Amino acid sequence: MPEADRERFEQDYKDWLLLMARDASHKLSAMLPKRRSAVIDGYNRLKNPHSVFRHPIDAERVERLAGDRISSFIVVETDAITFFPSIYSSGALDFAVAMNRRFFYNGLWFQIIALNSEYIHRSTDRILAFALDHEFEMSRIYMEISMNLRSLSPDEKRGVVDSAQSISTERLKITQEELIEDEKLMQDLSTNEPLIPKPYAESAMLIYLEDNYDSIKQYGQKSREPEEELFGAGLFKEFRSWSKFSQRTYGLFVSEVLSNLRDANKGYA
Repeated sequence: MPEADRERFEQDYKDWLLLMARDASHKLSAMLPKRRSAVIDGYNRLKNPHSVFRHPIDAERVERLAGDRISSFIVVETDAITFFPSIYSSGALDFAVAMNRRFFYNGLWFQIIALNSEYIHRSTDRILAFALDHEFEMSRIYMEISMNLRSLSPDEKRGVVDSAQSISTERLKITQEELIEDEKLMQDLSTNEPLIPKPYAESAMLIYLEDNYDSIKQYGQKSREPEEELFGAGLFKEFRSWSKFSQRTYGLFVSEVLSNLRDANKGYA
């Protein structure tokens, strides 16, 4: 990316984060004091990218519900909910209790799925199995498209999400009532859990991979062709080039959230 374009992008991104911080501070101010204090602690802890992800506490349940497909994935959990510009509606936000990424590191490809810890705790077995199956299915579709060695358009991303949900819903016979309950849970968590923007979540995911490489390197897969390895090396370089920026701007986001909260509470202490 040319330097002038990068500078413009960085400023636009920071402006967007500061705007999102207002909404996050409003959610904090509406919480009961005990919950608010816990979420503030979470925000401060999440500023350390090494603390964003960890091995699932209830790993046995996750593995049981996921079945054999989980064998090629690294599964982690986080206290955070990820947010990003909606792929469905301009100007809106999407919130995610689960995300998956495929990273190239040390000459190998790694597939990582992250789940919100409270979502794991509060979901029924059927819904958690559905969430995992949905992530597996999206990963499969992305893998097929990635053979073209290019980024996906917004329309293609919507298609992947919709197709994966349709396939997983049909395969597991998930009812409309279960989908509604799942949506209610996701909305509750997006209101009552600390938030992180997707670029910072991706940077922290790569840091988790680097921190734990020796214990998880068996999950790595070789490129299918030389072109894919070159493509992966370029992606890794791109990720690393934005890592420090995403960390700094998340610190800025948290500071703005807490500053807005203090301003809102002036005179009510």
